[in-house]
Amino acid sequence: MQGRIGVIGIELEKSGLDRFNKINTITKLQPVFSFENEDMQHIIKKMLDSGHRRLPIVNKSNSLVGIITLMDFLDAYLRKQDLKEKISSIMIRDVQHVDSDDSIGLLLQKFKISRRGGFPVTYKNKLEGMVSERDIVKHFDKSNFGFSVGEVMTKKPFFVHSHISILDCLKSMVNTRYRRLPLVAERKLVGIVTAFDILEYIKENDYNFVSLQNPLKDIVIDDVLSADKNQDVSESIKTMKKKNIGGLPVTDGNGILEGFITERDILEVIV
Repeated sequence: MQGRIGVIGIELEKSGLDRFNKINTITKLQPVFSFENEDMQHIIKKMLDSGHRRLPIVNKSNSLVGIITLMDFLDAYLRKQDLKEKISSIMIRDVQHVDSDDSIGLLLQKFKISRRGGFPVTYKNKLEGMVSERDIVKHFDKSNFGFSVGEVMTKKPFFVHSHISILDCLKSMVNTRYRRLPLVAERKLVGIVTAFDILEYIKENDYNFVSLQNPLKDIVIDDVLSADKNQDVSESIKTMKKKNIGGLPVTDGNGILEGFITERDILEVIV
């Protein structure tokens, strides 16, 4: 089967997963969640403490009523919404979710169609767990894809310069919906900043909007991991799995930024 980039896709079974097995074999049970009457600042702390970038929202009966993401909080903050309000004021109510009886093969297709990175897992609308792209992709760390990072990556990725303010970077993230932005100087990769980094900075500065005028370099990760465009895709998966990250900037032998590879890019060539 031809993938979106014209290379032969890798079969799901190469990972050791069976497409006919139910998704509860890879689901994270007892997920971190929030109640619909909690305030946004409390949920932001819960999200940052747990390291999750999306949290399901439930009512008192444990029925799924919404979902919230890191980007939703950044968008609300940029609009200067009061983050002491209840999460119900900004949560996404029309939640795309999967059933615990769904197969892994069906889940794979839902990921591709929805372009979402994760789903709440329910049974009779009761929250049972969470499942993400990573729960599939990580199983391919020992599988030789047979094609390179350069064939799978997103080419000419959006990037920013370190001399801009944190506010300008935040605006770029919210407008583009990119959760990870590489920093470039003279075409070379010099760092990376994530939505998680910015939200953590905002909280540490007591949600003070003035603090966003500080230079982006104050929060940049300059010891940045990257992938070589010529290495097999499985090598990038190993790095992402080890560091618990969802994407890597891609460089040539001279450190020039050439692309970005994410779990979603990899998922697109799994068939």
